[in-house]
Amino acid sequence: MNSRLAVLLVPTGFVAVLAGALLPWGVAIPVTGVTVALALAVGHRLVTHPLRRAAAEVDVWLRQEHHRALRLPAGTGWRQLEVSLNALGAAYHRRGIKLRRERPWRRELVDSLVSAALLFSAEDRLLAANDAARALFAIPNDPARPAVAEATGSTALAGAVHEARDTGLPVTLDVEQADRELRCVVSLVGDELLVIVTDRTAERRVEELRRNFVVNASHELKTPVTSIRTLAEALEITARDDPSQLGPLITRLGGEAERLARLVYDLLDLRRLEEREPTESGPVDLAELVRDVVADLVERAERRDVELVVEAPDEVIVTGAAGELRIVVKNLVANGIQYNRPGGTVEVGVQDDGGATVLTVRDTGIGIPPAEHGRIFERFYRVDAARSRETGGTGLGLSLVRHAVERHGGTIRVDSRPDEGTVFTVTFPHETPSRG
Repeated sequence: MNSRLAVLLVPTGFVAVLAGALLPWGVAIPVTGVTVALALAVGHRLVTHPLRRAAAEVDVWLRQEHHRALRLPAGTGWRQLEVSLNALGAAYHRRGIKLRRERPWRRELVDSLVSAALLFSAEDRLLAANDAARALFAIPNDPARPAVAEATGSTALAGAVHEARDTGLPVTLDVEQADRELRCVVSLVGDELLVIVTDRTAERRVEELRRNFVVNASHELKTPVTSIRTLAEALEITARDDPSQLGPLITRLGGEAERLARLVYDLLDLRRLEEREPTESGPVDLAELVRDVVADLVERAERRDVELVVEAPDEVIVTGAAGELRIVVKNLVANGIQYNRPGGTVEVGVQDDGGATVLTVRDTGIGIPPAEHGRIFERFYRVDAARSRETGGTGLGLSLVRHAVERHGGTIRVDSRPDEGTVFTVTFPHETPSRG
């Protein structure tokens, strides 16, 4: 390239600037290759320096939360670039302020929820989790930001998060994890994803218990009702054909009616105890109550050739509801009679054991296998179903006992082996908690 062509390619502004700077010093400017090189170097510096400064300012915006106005050299082109960059910086600054205001609010919302809640970023990284969620999913309380599947251990939940993010619509799914049944609702909140988790394990178990209760109650009610209907038909025929045989039928009819009445009363008591309806509480002489209950059961014990023994001081005062405490004593003593052997005994003891009152009911009956100890307090559960129905048991006695004891803040323990008898130990604290 010749020197004249080189001069034409150099911006005239740079040449003028260069000439204005050198002429006062008497420097001649021959149009040569050196002149062109010098002009290019100066022009390059005049262009790249402002661009580098602009790039540095943009880096500051990316690293910091504030926006600082950028200043570029005078000139139409530089002015337009300056205005555009400053407008862009101000827009990002405003957006940053908005996000900083929204995100703490969302995370505070997560912490305030009673149900387990987790907040994930648009990149599916954990931003926040309340205490319930950390306990449910065993998430450590550290600054790590795990992905959805890593935080919850559920690939199905991770898929639901992706679906909610892609569609913008809430997603509900049920997952099973570590013997728990969880219902998860995933919602898009801004550019983040909120996951609300409800542990439905207890709810499902209650539903199952209710279904079983209806089935069992229907079965138990069906037995005496069927017997009463059958006996009524037999009475009608016997009264017409052989009146002398009415006595035994009437006795059996009365027994079935009594059995039905006991079942109905037990069901009503169980409903009241399970729903924790408030009852009046006051001082009760447990020793006197035990003597009264045993006296009422003496006739039943004599029919089964079982001896009743009471060991209690003259007075032992506890705080509670007399009716509920009577349920405890009556059912435990009645069980001791029902599952005893002819010639056996039932010993009932009451004592003050320092900080608590202890009631014990010991029998010499058939005993309970250790494998059954955890289930005998369930509704309608019987170790020996055939014998229980034969003797008129409702299958609700020990369930009533457990609920009544718990309402008084007490505990009940069973010690038993087959053919070695059974001991029930009930402990009532002296300070009975508020019930309702």
